[in-house]
Amino acid sequence: MKTPTLIIALFLSINMFAQNEPLGLWAVNEVMVGDRNVTPTAKWFLFQEDGSLTSGNGNIENFSGFYQYDDASKELIQSNGNEPDPYGAFKTELTNSHMTWERLEDGMKVIVQLTKVDKKPKAPWDLLQGGWVISKSEGVDPESGKVKSIYDIDKERYFFMWDRAYRKFNSTGQQIETGVWHIGGHSNQIWTITNSDNTKTIWELAFDGDTMIWSQQRGNELIKVYFERDND
Repeated sequence: MKTPTLIIALFLSINMFAQNEPLGLWAVNEVMVGDRNVTPTAKWFLFQEDGSLTSGNGNIENFSGFYQYDDASKELIQSNGNEPDPYGAFKTELTNSHMTWERLEDGMKVIVQLTKVDKKPKAPWDLLQGGWVISKSEGVDPESGKVKSIYDIDKERYFFMWDRAYRKFNSTGQQIETGVWHIGGHSNQIWTITNSDNTKTIWELAFDGDTMIWSQQRGNELIKVYFERDND
């Protein structure tokens, strides 16, 4: 009499965790090529019921095409609309909340881990846009993480625009610099390049709630500059 109960339990378990198609919005958690982690920033894929597929990074959509999923072979093939992916299909493991892709590319194993999400992930360039004002600056010991120095710094204000231009103002509101900014698709570095003399400055970029943090190694200190949102 226990066998029917076991069969029913297994059936319910399969229906709870299995999914026949990769429909919906998926965020990429990790991409491994061999032993290298090449996870792109805020990457997402949107699979529609009509077989259409879009993908992008953060608020930027950079691919539009189609997909085919074979439930029997568990293979997923993507196409840009004109021709299929030259590397062929991914072998796919699929549940309601998680998906794994695997295939060989140029002789190297590629594994992509994805999670079902309700909203597109935010990229650093999405969070950066708008006004920011410097709140403090400090020097940190790179090994211990302890603060070694506190720097008196002008409360400068930056305004980062969607078209990758920026403006910099001093604490009295006078514009003192203009330029362009760039954040790479596989890193959290921000580059600022001035219009006046093409000076390029590179900082590591991080966000902690409504605080933005720029970090840069200088000598035996890791300099950190903290910004707060400026909605004025």
